[in-house]
Amino acid sequence: MTNKQPPAAPEARRSDAGVTSPCVTIFTLPKPFTGDADQAQRNAIGSWANLGTDVEVLLIGNESGIAEAADQLRVHHLPDIQRNSAGTPLLSSAFASAAAHAQADILIYCNADVILNRNFIDSVMTVANDCSVGDAFLAIGRRTDVCVDRPIDWSQTQKLAELFVNLRRDGKPASIVCKEYFAFRRNDFKEIPAFAVGRGNWDNWMVVSAKQRNIPVVNLSEATTVFHQEHHYQHLSSTERSSNPASKLRLQCYVSGEEAQENQRLAGGKHLISGSTSTWRLTNSGIVKNRFSFLNLEFWSDFGRFAALVKQLFFPRSS
Repeated sequence: MTNKQPPAAPEARRSDAGVTSPCVTIFTLPKPFTGDADQAQRNAIGSWANLGTDVEVLLIGNESGIAEAADQLRVHHLPDIQRNSAGTPLLSSAFASAAAHAQADILIYCNADVILNRNFIDSVMTVANDCSVGDAFLAIGRRTDVCVDRPIDWSQTQKLAELFVNLRRDGKPASIVCKEYFAFRRNDFKEIPAFAVGRGNWDNWMVVSAKQRNIPVVNLSEATTVFHQEHHYQHLSSTERSSNPASKLRLQCYVSGEEAQENQRLAGGKHLISGSTSTWRLTNSGIVKNRFSFLNLEFWSDFGRFAALVKQLFFPRSS
């Protein structure tokens, strides 16, 4: 067995004044910084802010606590956001804002509860700099679910290596249908439908849209790991939370709720299988094209995890 070697790190770009300019911009639509979401989001966004001076971070929206968190974590805040009739922020507005304000050409949308390490950025840049994928790409990957019950101090650099070892050891790889991030060039997704954030079906549209436009969809899972902190569903409205037991909120959020159904309509369907599989993958040896990608073999080889996810959604344990 060979040891996994991380992709070579990109060189930081410098301006004429000698100041490092970002090679990537990570943007997100955080939930309100209250309850469990406060700690999870600070852990995640704190990890992004710790990735290096060549990584820009944008928090988009005007939910409670965002401005204060952005200031404390020393990242940028863009408060303006459009919402749907239910008051939920729209991803179309966030994507447009990121494209208009980001300093980098490579954009990464990431959910605000996902912990990233430098290897993730290096993997994205390896894809971006590989001529075999051409002028456009969409990078996706599997998440690893972890339980983090305490705040993480990202200034304790000597302890971070041990932290990531423990996260990998204790984490549980999720089904490939659970997508937490998308990396792409600034102009490749300037306009998307008016999807509601935090609801189902829009993520599959991202992948299918790229495939329909012959944009390479690259799976980063072999090269890097992202850590999704387990959480509750506090971002649903108080009415939704009060009318549904906690065990069914996940189903409401991603499948059966009105906003999930509207996302599905805007996406033109669920696209569950084709929207979860890649046409290329990043390996230790570089980028490789997936043979017979039209058969969606990634999905079928991962079917056990998908079946377990379906069981959790439709037959949850009583809470």
